[in-house]
Amino acid sequence: MYIPKKYSESNWEQIEYLIKTYPLATVITTDKTGKIIANHIPFYLKEDGDNYHLIAHIAKANPQLPSLEDNSNVLVIFQSNNTYITPNYYPGKQETHKYVPTWDFASAHIYGSSKIIDDFQFVRDQLNYLTNQQEAKKETDKWKVSDAPENYLNIMQKAITGLQISIESTECKFKFEQGMKENDINGVINGLKNDGKVDLSNLTKETNIRAKSSKQKQ
Repeated sequence: MYIPKKYSESNWEQIEYLIKTYPLATVITTDKTGKIIANHIPFYLKEDGDNYHLIAHIAKANPQLPSLEDNSNVLVIFQSNNTYITPNYYPGKQETHKYVPTWDFASAHIYGSSKIIDDFQFVRDQLNYLTNQQEAKKETDKWKVSDAPENYLNIMQKAITGLQISIESTECKFKFEQGMKENDINGVINGLKNDGKVDLSNLTKETNIRAKSSKQKQ
């Protein structure tokens, strides 16, 4: 991934934030012929001592499955919500008009080794972990896997298997106006908020607070 220095994010907490906030990831492998395969799968981040694993379930009928068995060359991409940035957000535009549109987003590339775990309890645990994580965001009426009839769950589980990807390296990019003048950054923050994109407005604000703090420590 191309990452200009000002957009580089090495803080593990920010990578973890992307995984937990936007768990639907793109999983990329190649088959025996070298053909690229990609699927979109929600993951749960599991900590095991000093190691981290991405765990998920995948349909046994998914043609990507063979390429995920004991594969040491897997790429998983997580990405935040993203947005077009209009030049009209920047107060400085009114002075020089030397502004063009851009696109803001955050993305984490996770490189690791995958294995298929066709184990009933592993799959059930993964279903519980991910469901509980997502349902925790609701204030009321939280659903649990155990709310469904056990015989129904058993039938559904027969069609899926477990997937674990051990994280070996990461790279992360947060592109939210770092390097722009403070007045223009604030213009984007307010513009996104006024357009109803509150989550992206907050990401822009928080990213630039971190960038400013990091710069002051240097």
